[in-house]
Amino acid sequence: MMENSRKARERAEAALSGPPERPAKGSAIGIIAAESLATQEKTARLKKLRMERDATEVPKVAKVKAKTTASKPRVKKSAG
Repeated sequence: MMENSRKARERAEAALSGPPERPAKGSAIGIIAAESLATQEKTARLKKLRMERDATEVPKVAKVKAKTTASKPRVKKSAG
């Protein structure tokens, strides 16, 4: 029985205690700035890795097909 009354008391205190603590004013700006900085750092790191990879990679030479000379259409020889 005491367990039920303790739970009821905790619920009542939670309901009557008021709104939960709010973060400091302007913290959203700080969070956005931190996310932006993290994105910029990640982009710079990935760009550096990509440039290093491209510098060590040997470019592949594409094979060029020889152009066929435009010739006259072939005419079937008639049997005769």
